[in-house]
Amino acid sequence: MQLDSVNCEMCILQKREIVTHLFLQCNFAKTCWASIGISYVSTRGLYHIFNQIRRCINAPFFMEVTILMSWSIWVTRNDWTFNNSDPTVSGAKRKFISEISLVASHRMNSSVSQLCLDWIQNL
Repeated sequence: MQLDSVNCEMCILQKREIVTHLFLQCNFAKTCWASIGISYVSTRGLYHIFNQIRRCINAPFFMEVTILMSWSIWVTRNDWTFNNSDPTVSGAKRKFISEISLVASHRMNSSVSQLCLDWIQNL
């Protein structure tokens, strides 16, 4: 794909679109994470950020949350880029809740599933 720029168009920082920026350091991404109650110091290294997220969630399904919020951010960004759909934090949060609810209902054992569903209810 030929690109005019490799800078992030979603935030005022106009930083290079690398994985860490797209999912964790972009202002849009940080706001998406904050919408589900997760905050972290985005200037730290990737390992440190993931440890902060893990501690913030403090549940056995923290990896599912990490993956599915990243997926929701990705899908929201792609909708904006390819479908001309305005990116919103509330839209990314809705996508996240929909996906994590499906995983909790169909892929987790019952005790973890109930913990996750309770966590979702408190968002």
